[in-house]
Amino acid sequence: MTRNTLHNLLLTLLAVASVGIAVPSAQAQQLLERDQVKELNGAVVDEQLGNFVPKAAVFTNHDGETVTFGDYFDGETPVILVMVYYECPVVCPVVLSQLTASLNELDYTAGKDFRVVVVSFDDQETTSLAMGERTKFLDAYERGTETEARDGISFHTGDVPNIRDLVTSIGFNYNPTSYGEYSHPISLMILSPEGKVTRYMYGFDYPPKELKLSLLDASEGKIAQSFGDRLLHFCYRLDPTAGKYSLQAFRVMQIGALLTLVLLIIGLTLLFMGERVRRRVYLEKNKSNTESHTQSGTIAGANTGHVS
Repeated sequence: MTRNTLHNLLLTLLAVASVGIAVPSAQAQQLLERDQVKELNGAVVDEQLGNFVPKAAVFTNHDGETVTFGDYFDGETPVILVMVYYECPVVCPVVLSQLTASLNELDYTAGKDFRVVVVSFDDQETTSLAMGERTKFLDAYERGTETEARDGISFHTGDVPNIRDLVTSIGFNYNPTSYGEYSHPISLMILSPEGKVTRYMYGFDYPPKELKLSLLDASEGKIAQSFGDRLLHFCYRLDPTAGKYSLQAFRVMQIGALLTLVLLIIGLTLLFMGERVRRRVYLEKNKSNTESHTQSGTIAGANTGHVS
């Protein structure tokens, strides 16, 4: 068992234990199976695939600066959007921690290949809370000390109108509870470089391969760094019913047929070139033999003339 796997397991066990022993205010938060987290205590995700987030929405980032949401979409870099509230007693910290663990196993870097944008849906939360949660996130992210990564990870707060515009655009719903907390779905969203919703990931499990495929899909392959990445993007497609990526047999057959054609062309080319080389060697050998016979005849004739 790897260190990251053990870390993830301990976090999950801790979260489950927390639900069992937490004070009543935390009992509204529940850790459920993957197929249940789309709806939690009446708060549902109304998937809005293909919809665009409001680029004109205004938020305050972890540094206290006013930012326009559209600033995060450059036409090249996909975005991982996480909706949380920073004073969440159980679920949201686990979501952020599990995401960090997955990013640590991903061979893409925040700020270079993708962005992480975290927004609190609680309009009462402060910039200092956003800054504190971002610091925890960066401390857990193995590349969190790199300038590029730090620039690519942002935490935000907002007011009611702008939060409402954002959650409506992505279909994310949440409900206040009698304990002063919120019930909300457990999910994160993948957005295209233009701000379009392309994927929802539910629960606490964000496998690096699934995350990579989601980011490749969102960017339409633009962030692929190798032939292997392009092959992954070509061969795997999202199954909407299962919410997972699956290998496409037809795509694999296409690649197999293409490889067979390439190998056939290479084989025929080598065969043709080999035949040309053999023919050239044969002709040069015959030419050499002919010249040798000619020279021998000339020498023999010259010797005969000398004797007579």
